[in-house]
Amino acid sequence: MNLTFTVEDGSGVAGANSYTTEDVFDDYTDLHAYAVTVGDTEAALVRASTALDGTYRHLYPGTRTNGRDQGLDWPRTGAVDMNGVTIPDDEIPQEIIDATCELALRELNSPGSTLPDTAASGQAKRLKAGSVEIEFWATSSGGTAPLPSFSNIDAILGSLLPIGVGGTSGMQGTATRG
Repeated sequence: MNLTFTVEDGSGVAGANSYTTEDVFDDYTDLHAYAVTVGDTEAALVRASTALDGTYRHLYPGTRTNGRDQGLDWPRTGAVDMNGVTIPDDEIPQEIIDATCELALRELNSPGSTLPDTAASGQAKRLKAGSVEIEFWATSSGGTAPLPSFSNIDAILGSLLPIGVGGTSGMQGTATRG
């Protein structure tokens, strides 16, 4: 079964599976002088868009413009960047397109690298101080469970994400008050 490569155009397309086109990807890699591995660029863009949303959606501002009816997490309604500028609800921010291109490049060079399967090698840890409780995942060495780290993607998306928050960098966990 062949799926159709469908690019999000800002209208909240049902079935959209990529934030950008092959032509935009080619322009991006040319501009940044990246050597591109020959491969299925459309498939890499689809995997990149999936990885981007899967990794960062919990940090995106606003809500999906068309709710669950759209294929990807952008466009969004009520989204504001870190400077307080409202992002139109029919716009795919350039940061999202650039991050998709960066991840697609990784996918072309190493398919599956942006959402690898990882084996759990640690245990949950919980700290409680008064009414504040923090839970995190610790490995045998005391750090957090290994996740892919995308420093350049965090940097590209920096103006869209909460200040001081990276999608995959730093400690992962949840805090509960009560």
